[in-house]
Parts: sequence; structure tokens; C-alpha cells
Amino acid sequence: MSWERFGQTGSFTENMETMEPLKNPIADLHLLNQCHTENQRWSVTLTSYEQEVDQLLVLLNDVLEQYNHQNLRQRAIDYSQRLNRLKVWFHRLRSDLLCEGTVSGNSSGCLKCGKPHLSLYSAISLQITGLSDEFAHIKTGCYQFLSVLVQLNLL
Repeated sequence: MSWERFGQTGSFTENMETMEPLKNPIADLHLLNQCHTENQRWSVTLTSYEQEVDQLLVLLNDVLEQYNHQNLRQRAIDYSQRLNRLKVWFHRLRSDLLCEGTVSGNSSGCLKCGKPHLSLYSAISLQITGLSDEFAHIKTGCYQFLSVLVQLNLL
């Protein structure tokens, strides 16, 4: 059993026997374009986070190099480890989920926005939100730690 529908957005056919998904080239193109746009935005966000994490790690390394006080060192080590875990998360998101560039110079886009991966697109937003929340939490604590060191003229 199959049925057809024709509308303003184009035609599509759904085969009830094979349960094939609806095929609407205009909708697919819109989702593909939206996927590329969001991927660019997410890539810029990740790059910004990576740069800020690198800057914080430099400051924390300065603390580790300059001070032998166990409590200061342990907090610097803890923040460094948490920031390094975030970097791993950034890398995984970037390599596993994000589209960065085109495939073979083809203007149709990268494979990660292609049909096999389009379902991952909706999950990326949740990953980015979780990452942003975790980053904000770690960053806030790290800045508080570093600001105390500055107030005490230790940094």
C-alpha cells in the first residue's frame, strides 16, 4: 500500500509496506542547509572555548611552576585536569559530530550533514548545551581561584 501527496513544498511518497521515510527534496535541502549553518556556529563556539581553556591552562601552569604550597598546587592540578577533560570533549564533538568544510571540494557539503548523519544533528544541540554548562561551571571556579591568587599578589 502506498499513497502520494502533492503540496506547495513538493511531492513525496510514503510506502507503508517498507516504511520508507518521506522523501521531500525541498525539506531535505532545508535541513541540510540548516545543518551546515548550525555546524559553522557550533564550530566557532568550540574554537572559542578551546582558546579560553588554553589560556586558563597557561595560567594554571604558571601557578604550578611558581608555588609549592600543596593546597594551591592541588587546586591548580584539579582545574587543569577538568579543563583537559573538556578539551577531550571538544575534540570528540568536533571529530565525531561536526561538519567542517566540504567533501572533496563539493559544494553540496560534508558527509556529517548527509542523510546517514542527519539524525545526529538534532542531538548535537544537547551536547553543545551540556558542554557550555560544564565549561561555564569550571571556568567560573577557575577564575575565582585565580582571582584570589591575584588579590593575594601571588600571581
